[in-house]
Amino acid sequence: ILSQREYEDLLWKIKNIPSTITGKKRHNLRTTFKKKLHEHELATKYPPFELLKFEQLFINFRTTDSTLIHLIDQIKSTTVFTLDTGSVLIPYQPNAAALIQVQIILSESVSSVELIEMCHLPRAYEHTFTLVKQFFQALFNADNNIFIWGNINELHSFCSYNLFTYDQLDLCNPINLQNAFKTHWNEQHPHQPTTSSASINYSDLAFELSEWWDKRQTTSSFDIGLDPTLYHFNSAEIEHRQSLIRYAVYDCLSMQLIMLKLKLIEPQESNINPSNEIVAATLNDITDMTSDDDQHDLPATNNFEPISPTDIQADSIPKRQQTLTKAERRRIHNRTSTLKQRKRYYKTEIIISNIDRRFTTKEIQGIIKSYGVPYSAANFSTSSTIRKRSVHIGMQKSSQINDYQHRIDHLFTTSPFNRFINGRRTNK
Repeated sequence: ILSQREYEDLLWKIKNIPSTITGKKRHNLRTTFKKKLHEHELATKYPPFELLKFEQLFINFRTTDSTLIHLIDQIKSTTVFTLDTGSVLIPYQPNAAALIQVQIILSESVSSVELIEMCHLPRAYEHTFTLVKQFFQALFNADNNIFIWGNINELHSFCSYNLFTYDQLDLCNPINLQNAFKTHWNEQHPHQPTTSSASINYSDLAFELSEWWDKRQTTSSFDIGLDPTLYHFNSAEIEHRQSLIRYAVYDCLSMQLIMLKLKLIEPQESNINPSNEIVAATLNDITDMTSDDDQHDLPATNNFEPISPTDIQADSIPKRQQTLTKAERRRIHNRTSTLKQRKRYYKTEIIISNIDRRFTTKEIQGIIKSYGVPYSAANFSTSSTIRKRSVHIGMQKSSQINDYQHRIDHLFTTSPFNRFINGRRTNK
């Protein structure tokens, strides 16, 4: 809600847009001001959004296997879900897919809201990634009722993350809650012009629910890593993330309110209750690597190599190996050994995002060594949506990881790269 001074200032700005601003820019500025004014009017007219009982979890590379197994069991215990997505605005391009919100409705008053951070997933060869795929496989079951505000096609842009396929989306049972609300609204308000799906607005929802929630974060930086345990954030960064988390969660909870208002779901009892212990499990406590590990450098590659779930689980299928040739068994053994080695190297890691793409692995390894940071491996990953590069540094010890990260987390942007190249030329 705006203060009285902010409200009066906004009214003045709407009436006094400079004459030097013309055309589309003038129209966009006026629209922005009016939207902000409309938000204020709704916040003044209606009480704040009243939360239903829920727990909220993140799914990303920090999530433990036990947490995902618990969530898969929750999905199998019910048939009612809400689903929404979050995207990142990229000028002159389609919005980048960044976040999927899934609400598992266990009963009328108890639910679990999962925020799947698509830009911070486990690496494809890790077993955790396989469990995330199983999470969506259980969700997109034809027997489940998945309520979504719009069309299931908005998930098509997320298929590039390889967690689910177009075929799975075609076989699931989505229910367009926007259409259901449109029908209800037109029946309840026959004196008003017929409302189309496209013209359903926030005022209609606020009027129907007699509640208000902030909708200003529709296309925001949902790719930055919302989970506060992902990286090291200052208080301002944490506060910004909390506002995005609140928005993402409220989107699902508001759909549940609409479903109850429209009597689209009946009260149901769940076989599984949400456990508060799961929240602690998502922290995925960092443990020390064994002290006898030697320092190794993995071969330089541009990205981590995706490995199929079959490869990940190859060492747990002894019956199948009996029918394989000697060469096939050796190949499976080698891949399994490589996976175990990678997991050991990256058991504790530092991830530095938005690095200069011109750095090579050897250059980064040399810089890390020069700052006295004991590491076991270093390699790159690249975001499939915004094409930003990150370096993953496996650490030998976790006891001083904060100190080590502070030493090197500023060394791989464009300015340090230019200084690095100039220094190398001078030495020649």
